[in-house]
Amino acid sequence: MKDKKTSKEYLASFLKIAPLSHALWRSVEALSFDQVDFKAPVLDLGCGFGEFAGVVFDQLEMGVDINKKELSQALKGKKYKNVKWADARKLPFSDKSYSTVVSVSVMEHITNPEGVLKEVSRILNKDGIFAFSVPTPKIYSNLLIPKLCILMGLNKLARKYYQFHCKAFKHVNLRSVKWWKKQLVKYRFKIVRMEGTISPTLLKLHELFLVSALPSQLSKLLFGKRLLVSVGIKSKILPLFFNRFVYIDKESDINIFVVAKKI
Repeated sequence: MKDKKTSKEYLASFLKIAPLSHALWRSVEALSFDQVDFKAPVLDLGCGFGEFAGVVFDQLEMGVDINKKELSQALKGKKYKNVKWADARKLPFSDKSYSTVVSVSVMEHITNPEGVLKEVSRILNKDGIFAFSVPTPKIYSNLLIPKLCILMGLNKLARKYYQFHCKAFKHVNLRSVKWWKKQLVKYRFKIVRMEGTISPTLLKLHELFLVSALPSQLSKLLFGKRLLVSVGIKSKILPLFFNRFVYIDKESDINIFVVAKKI
C-alpha cells in the first residue's frame, strides 16, 4: 500500500514541498504510518491538498476534506481515485463501505471528535482499521519558549505564547491519551497500537524553525501554494544535519499514533 522509505528519504521528500519545521514533524509521522499495511478501499480523512499522501501513500480510493480549494489540488496530485467535500462528523458514505480509514493530524482541528469516531466506526467494515495521528495536551508542556519565559518569571508571556501557538495551529481540541483510549472503546474499537511519535527534542526543533516557515505559510494562505526557496539544495543538505532527529519516540505522548480495529 505504501512506498516505504528511510527517515532520511522521507525528510528529503518533505523538504521539497514543505519548510523544515513541517518536514521534520511529517517525516516522523510517515515512519509511524509505514508500520501498517492498509487494506483497500482506503479513505483519507482530512486529506487537505494531498501533501502527506503524495509522499507516503500509493493511490488511495477516496480523500475527504472540508476545504474545497485544497480538495481540487489533491485530485490534481493523482494520489486519490476520487475526492469529496465532507464534514468528518457526518460522512456521506454508507455503512461498512471502507476497510481502512487514515487520518494524519486532523482531529485536533475538529470540535466534537467523538462524532468523528462514531462516523469512522460506522463506515468501517468489521475488522477494518482506523490509523491516525493526533497531538495531545503534552505538546504545550514541552514547548521551549514558554519554559524559558517561566524560568525568567514571565508567566503571563508564557500563557500568551500558548494561546498564540494554539490559534496559529488551529487546535480547537487536544485530548489526553486516556481520553482517546476511553472513546475508542466506546465506539467499538480495539486498540492494536498506541504509541508516541514526536520526541521532545524534535518538537523544540520544530518550534525553533517555525519563524523560517512564515513566508511559506503566508504564501499558502494567500495563493494556495507554498513558497519554497532553493528546494533542491535544501532537500540534499538539510537531511545531513537533521536526519538523526527523525525517529519514532514511542515513549513520548506529545503526539500519538493509533491503530484501532473495528469490532
